[in-house]
Amino acid sequence: MTFPVTTQYNARFLTFQLVEIVNGRDAPPVVLPNQGTIMGIYMKMYRTQIIKAYLGIPYAISERFQPPVVDVLPSWTGIRNASKFGPDCWQNSKRPLKKHTEFFQKVLTTNRIVNDDKIYDENCLYLNIFIPDVEPPMEGFAVIVWLHSGDFSSGSAADLDPFQLVFKQKVVVVTVAYRLSIFGFFTTGDGEAAGNYGLMDQAAALLWIKKNIKLFNGNENSITLMGHGSGSISVGLHLTSGDWSAGTFHRAIMMSGSSLFDGAVYPPNFYVSSIDTIIYPFGCVRRPTSKLIECLRRLDAKLLIENIPYYLEWGPVIDDGLNNASSPFIPDYPRVLVERGMVREIPLLIGYTNMEDVLDIIVGDMMETGITQEIYDTMLNDAVLNDLGHLESNESLCGNLQIVLDAVKYSYMPYPPIKNGEKLRRMLVSFYTDRKYVAPSILLANQMSKFNMTYVYRFDIRPETEVAKKELSDWVGVPHNFDLLFVWGVPFWSDKDGYNKWNITDKRNSDLVMTLWANFAKFSDPTKVGVYIKWDKYTFDEQKILVIDRAFNMTDDMNFRGIQFWNDYYPRVVQHAINCCNGSSNAIDLILLSRNENYCIITLGYLAITTILINDRLRILS
Repeated sequence: MTFPVTTQYNARFLTFQLVEIVNGRDAPPVVLPNQGTIMGIYMKMYRTQIIKAYLGIPYAISERFQPPVVDVLPSWTGIRNASKFGPDCWQNSKRPLKKHTEFFQKVLTTNRIVNDDKIYDENCLYLNIFIPDVEPPMEGFAVIVWLHSGDFSSGSAADLDPFQLVFKQKVVVVTVAYRLSIFGFFTTGDGEAAGNYGLMDQAAALLWIKKNIKLFNGNENSITLMGHGSGSISVGLHLTSGDWSAGTFHRAIMMSGSSLFDGAVYPPNFYVSSIDTIIYPFGCVRRPTSKLIECLRRLDAKLLIENIPYYLEWGPVIDDGLNNASSPFIPDYPRVLVERGMVREIPLLIGYTNMEDVLDIIVGDMMETGITQEIYDTMLNDAVLNDLGHLESNESLCGNLQIVLDAVKYSYMPYPPIKNGEKLRRMLVSFYTDRKYVAPSILLANQMSKFNMTYVYRFDIRPETEVAKKELSDWVGVPHNFDLLFVWGVPFWSDKDGYNKWNITDKRNSDLVMTLWANFAKFSDPTKVGVYIKWDKYTFDEQKILVIDRAFNMTDDMNFRGIQFWNDYYPRVVQHAINCCNGSSNAIDLILLSRNENYCIITLGYLAITTILINDRLRILS
């Protein structure tokens, strides 16, 4: 595919408020093999901070519900202007933002001009390269490839400004756009539409970067894949993707998201009901699926994305056997693949914030007054039921769902009962953080640390500057997204009027965090140079993590009981409940193995629950 130089598919201009184009200076032209020549720009922040950037570079060709085409790359004649971002990949603008995203964007918009006139296009497979404007080392700059978040349904490669990380840490940063929502993850559960196209786009971008980054003074042998939220889940899926991204990256940074969480990946038939929901507005037939795909491909992209229910969140699926043209991207559940050793043995930096989903689960008056026991019970049940949606059918649990719910209550029900709404609120936040972020992150760290250097953190730094602090109640720790303020150097941005209102504490902490992340990308060791912080490697025998707060200290003070519950006991309870339904176990055998006035041991099938009898109450110990 050849584009004339006058054709511009990347019309949206740079919106980072503080970044200015250096007038009269163009970054050196770069000749891309089999594509053409591009001309970048110099970008300036304040008076003396300058980096180079090449924006809106096409890395593959996409066709609807097909893997990206990488053997024939987009090409052009003349010199392509690489001073503007490409269009965003299609996403449903009617989809409500999650609270943590809404709050986070409020903080960001005080520091930049937001262009609400976004351009969307199916031809959206572009990447952006940001380069230090200094002499590169002999081997080239270390490279960080960024995968944005957004639950695989929203987000943009232009959401965050990498200027400060590039300028201060002298690394190359590449931000990648990939297909989202129905365009990136639609599957019919058969060979007609295998799904996971957004992940395949990411793999195509990694391949392009591996082949071409040396042309931009990057080191093709030092590429770190970094993501947050769904971007972090994507990184985890690339660790187990087999041939898809083999050899294209050498380190991984996973922030606030793990592919080992039960809800990260679904079986292909999970979306059967979603297909039934979307086809009727367009008059498409359901069977055969070849006719369904033909119908959906004829639809205008805007018409399609704006007329499917916003609550349908398409995402990664197990695609083994669905694509005859290539190997599966996700041949099995990631946890199974990791436990089998089918994972890339590379250095890993992984972590989470101390109150990930607090802004989404604690809403309205609960934010100030706390919650009742009834609300606590209901939200625990709802969360478990939602997690079990990854099963091929909710009927798999038939009448034994209560076994699973009881197991969760035993571990997370306060004892003795408390009526303090604020304590219950904190317990609920811990429950959500443990199950979705802490436990799956530790599970992956346990496996990866067997092969290579692994570092684990918990992010506890709240912003001190009023512009960010005012968005958070005093009792709230660090919500989802707020660690990104420090990783991307937001305290060094100015506001819309050109002033910087961030205090020295936030700037110092941001400098430290950026140095830790960049050190890992350069040396596989976050404390190699420039910081006086002790961050020990994580091992199964020494399960210590760095608490990123004012002190930056190591700790082993984690909720190991909760981690063990979600990683070991809970899956067995679910499997036992399913086995009961499948006839592998006749009933729930409660066998009293031993009993006296002090304790009793009860076996639930093959699962042991040790309890202690105190004042006629059974209290779970393990």
